[in-house]
Amino acid sequence: MNTFNKKLGKSGAVTLPAALRRDLGLQEGERFSISVNGDGTIHLKRVQGECIFCKADSNLIVHAGRYVCTDCTQAMSAKARAN
Repeated sequence: MNTFNKKLGKSGAVTLPAALRRDLGLQEGERFSISVNGDGTIHLKRVQGECIFCKADSNLIVHAGRYVCTDCTQAMSAKARAN
């Protein structure tokens, strides 16, 4: 695991080091979810986006330019079959 020490900017931004961005293939505009553990540890997770219905950030597909998770698509499909 790599460790980097960074300062928090005036706007609250933290810049990820260029070497890390290159190694991970990060591009400008990518999205991250941010969570804080009970001990104050901040965790960044790279995400594509989030489901417009349940806010899940995994197992996503794009429909009409919006992200929808597979659980929600299956629920909608089951509901459509029932009607």
